[in-house]
Amino acid sequence: MKIIVTLAYAVLLWSCRSEQILDFTMERYSFSSWSGTTNVFYTALVEPMEIDTAAFPTNVLCVSPEYGDSGDRREREMLVFSEPDDLLLARVWMGFATNVVMAQTELMRMFSEFTMSAMLTATNGLAGDRCYYRTSTNGFCCVDFTRNNVVVDVAVYTNCLYAFDIARQLDAAILNVSTNTP
Repeated sequence: MKIIVTLAYAVLLWSCRSEQILDFTMERYSFSSWSGTTNVFYTALVEPMEIDTAAFPTNVLCVSPEYGDSGDRREREMLVFSEPDDLLLARVWMGFATNVVMAQTELMRMFSEFTMSAMLTATNGLAGDRCYYRTSTNGFCCVDFTRNNVVVDVAVYTNCLYAFDIARQLDAAILNVSTNTP
């Protein structure tokens, strides 16, 4: 019984700490000044869609076509491998929220989980309504952005140009769905 109580207390402390980290991250990125704003008017929310891989320069393996359907957020994820050696080149994740603010909040939640020391670099105009990227000296590059009610994380392990190209391609597909009425 004591172990269960101790474990429950640890979970409660971590939950409070993660909310504090999220609040800190939102403050660092001035979230309240841009939350809910978009670059264009959207006529529709984006439903979970297949990731279009036509322009990807590699062989694609879709690892998890849909998972995590919790009502307020659905996800798509895939891994991109090179041909013919099947080396992992990239991971693409898309989360579909019920509204713009939920997607933007998810972006901040992602940042709060992996960026305590350094802020990510903002890239106005690269992709989405809000877009950030990070790189490392070993070739890793990541582009994270929101467009409408979608949050996207593109992680590339070889060439940053691939990350930017994939982000632009996904952004164009999301924008097309967001602004076209049936």
